[in-house]
Amino acid sequence: MDLLKRIAGYIFLLSILLQSCTNESFLDEQNLLETAPVSNKAAITEPIILGYFPSWSESWTTTGQGSKLRDIPEHVTHVFLAFAKPNLRYQKGSFDITGTGIQTPYGGETLKESVSILKTKGIKVILSIGGETYWGTNAAYDINYNQIKDLVDDIGFEGIDWDFEPNGGFQTIGEPINVQRFITFFNESRALMPKGRYVIACAPAGAGALGGLNNNDPSSPFAHSQRNLVTGESDANLFNATSPNQGISLFGFASTGHMIPVIKAVGDKIDLIAYQGYNTGAASNRAIMYDSYKYYADQYGFSIAAGTHYPEEPWGPYYTYNYQNIAGLSNHIASKSTTDGIMIWQMLLERSPSSAYGYLYVASQVLNGVSQSQAIANAENYPESPYNGDGDGGDGGGNGTGCSSDQWNASLAYTSGNEVTFEGSLYKAKWWTQGDIPTNNTGNGKPWKFIENCDGDGGDGGDNSCTGNQWNSTIAYVGGNEVFYENALYKAKWWTQGDIPSTNAGNGKPWEFVRNCN
Repeated sequence: MDLLKRIAGYIFLLSILLQSCTNESFLDEQNLLETAPVSNKAAITEPIILGYFPSWSESWTTTGQGSKLRDIPEHVTHVFLAFAKPNLRYQKGSFDITGTGIQTPYGGETLKESVSILKTKGIKVILSIGGETYWGTNAAYDINYNQIKDLVDDIGFEGIDWDFEPNGGFQTIGEPINVQRFITFFNESRALMPKGRYVIACAPAGAGALGGLNNNDPSSPFAHSQRNLVTGESDANLFNATSPNQGISLFGFASTGHMIPVIKAVGDKIDLIAYQGYNTGAASNRAIMYDSYKYYADQYGFSIAAGTHYPEEPWGPYYTYNYQNIAGLSNHIASKSTTDGIMIWQMLLERSPSSAYGYLYVASQVLNGVSQSQAIANAENYPESPYNGDGDGGDGGGNGTGCSSDQWNASLAYTSGNEVTFEGSLYKAKWWTQGDIPTNNTGNGKPWKFIENCDGDGGDGGDNSCTGNQWNSTIAYVGGNEVFYENALYKAKWWTQGDIPSTNAGNGKPWEFVRNCN
């Protein structure tokens, strides 16, 4: 009898346990999030190749179509999409970005698709908040952190970048009120966006970790008292940023040291500091800024991206970035870290024969072990814009003149303009590539462009008569549409209306010349 009672008791206890395990409150989403292991999706495991992308420069796009944002090349690892308003307003699930400050020519659902396309290429898109223009009023500090997180989650951003420039610059960023504001940004946003699942970054002044008059760290090797030892210079140009100097003027800005109290307060909440190592006067030793941030990164565990500019800085110009000093700075960083890297403002800038993408291309190679000289040589033929001409679709089409180029070899490195044959077709490299099979790597953001079939059946070979649609200035065309104009065939790269094909084909323009007509 006692045995039967014990068995009945066990059955009763088991029924209670089963009921509790299936209780809705136990299995709700929050409990699952708390009990499930957190994947470190925000982890930085490779050298950072980061660029700011101005949302107002994006081209119109739709499903299955490339754009300036979607066609960012794969040697870029991170993108700061600029800029959202600090006091943005967004309703979760609405995909209505009109109150966010983001200025893409399309809405939230299309932006989500663009971000997803970059994610499949291994590129993490981070929402940059603030910039020069959005901090000019007291209303900017009416920040709804929950709505920022909702926007990040809905669009699929990896996290946020606090680009804090009070009153449009760094002149007052070291004042106590702005130091405290910066600390608050990190405390509030990190409370909602946990470390390991979201990237939280910032883009402070380049001199922010050097010791200044107002913000200093006496224990740092870059303390204000160590300025002459660090730079090897006297104080003659300490407060003269326009005269040539190695680095002493970096210790004399109002922004110097402004990140020291921030890092000491919330350094463990920061994933990435992409400091603005530009617009910092005539100082030529730009590595000092990286080293000063690295001193704190070694203590608090955040990663660093050294900010550069294409090509010269707008104020001065006091310093011009080029392939050589980008390679030198990248080499310096590579000697001290395997996960730090380079940031640039901004990635769409170009001026023949170089481009911001070319600068990032040089940085990527050096940070991944290529010699400085070889990286610079490889970049000389880098295309100015991956989204133009040879970089927008990989659907060339010749007249089948035959393949006289060498067969593609997986062990060889190819640079922009190199032609190879593979499986009966001719391909041209858009930028440096090695080991990427041509047939699998043509199209938007990929290194090869299909030129023609070698058997005489080229993509647009054969009938070269112009019998299709003539261009019409009143019609809107989208990427892939073909028109005839002045006895030539053109293909649209992205949305365009009223742009005459013959004068709007080429780098950064909406039309691609395909061929002349018979």
